[in-house]
Amino acid sequence: MTVARASLPTLLLASLLAGCGSAAPTPSDLTPIGTGQVLAVDATIRLMPFEHACWAIETAPGRRFEPVNLGTSFRRQGLAVHVVLHDAVGITSTCMFGPAVTVDSIVTQ
Repeated sequence: MTVARASLPTLLLASLLAGCGSAAPTPSDLTPIGTGQVLAVDATIRLMPFEHACWAIETAPGRRFEPVNLGTSFRRQGLAVHVVLHDAVGITSTCMFGPAVTVDSIVTQ
């Protein structure tokens, strides 16, 4: 039986490529809700792993929105909600992980 040895640079390159998963959002994940459109959807509240508190509304397909007016009573990791959203035009933040949205209504499930 012959065992092949890989060179160190080859192993480093292979491990680097294996570590390049789908952590970065895809363009469809960053597409905002159209101006004048409303989105009603079941979602989960997520606390994003940033230096300061950045809350996300994550829809079933994994799409994340950044709510500009999420009430403090809904800021709970993993909370299942039904939410109605619309685009928060002209709003920017330091979190910048997804499109900014305004929460029109939200209820726990």
